[in-house]
Amino acid sequence: MTRTQNKLIVIPEALAAFSFTREILSSRHGRLLHKVLHADLRDLEFVCSEICICYLLKGRERFFDTGGACTEIQAGELVIIPPNVRLQSDFRSHDGPLEAMMIFLSPALVSDVLPRLGGGQAAEQAGLATVPASQSLAAFMSGIVQVYDSLQVDADLARLKLVELIMLLALLHDRSKLADTLAGSLGTQHHRSVAHVARAYLDHDLRTADLAALSGRSVPTFNREFRRIFGASPAKWRKQRRLDQARKMLESTDDAITSIGLAAGYESTSNFISAFKKEYGLTPGQFRAAALAAGL
Repeated sequence: MTRTQNKLIVIPEALAAFSFTREILSSRHGRLLHKVLHADLRDLEFVCSEICICYLLKGRERFFDTGGACTEIQAGELVIIPPNVRLQSDFRSHDGPLEAMMIFLSPALVSDVLPRLGGGQAAEQAGLATVPASQSLAAFMSGIVQVYDSLQVDADLARLKLVELIMLLALLHDRSKLADTLAGSLGTQHHRSVAHVARAYLDHDLRTADLAALSGRSVPTFNREFRRIFGASPAKWRKQRRLDQARKMLESTDDAITSIGLAAGYESTSNFISAFKKEYGLTPGQFRAAALAAGL
């Protein structure tokens, strides 16, 4: 059986809906989840709201960025994924089952630990960083599952284990490179602005809670800043922008109205026609005819 998911999801928030993930540690400092996959999960498009460390206990997984570049990790290896980087994950069951640990680090925790690593130099654009397999890393990760799988872990212990992981990576990996990777992930502050997040994810049907998480804000704070910047709620602003995109397509192309509606995020043509008429006072067909008559 193959499951295909083309809709963009925000993690870790969206992972609660998947049966193949289970939370082991969780606190304001970060989260640690155990993932086991037996069936194909192809072309899953996702973006992290926090720094993600993905370690494979079993199997092989590939990550593709928007430019098509591929990062592949196998059992025992680890990849560090910065927030606000859109990726596609591709897992094929013929490679065997996939078992992974997914660790999400809060910005506050990383900021606290960075001075112990030397501070780090943030690159202009943060990218994925891999760490090779080692016995020490394998023992740490498998031990987390074995020891804490069925225990209730408080915030202090969760923080301790997350910091321990970072410091272990500093020992196994080049300390300065790790510091640069973490600093780069924190350094994309403009990528976490409300304006950037709103425009970057306009074409995706993300909930306001997802947009807030990507901006590093609570939902009420995100909504207040959004209204201050754009003068409307996120839902209303997105609807207006998409209808404006449709209006421009009606003026400049001869694409079918159904296709234009789909491009504007409307799977139902009748819903698109109704929303367009409510916004502009004309149906898309009437608007196109008027534009042609006016020579636009």
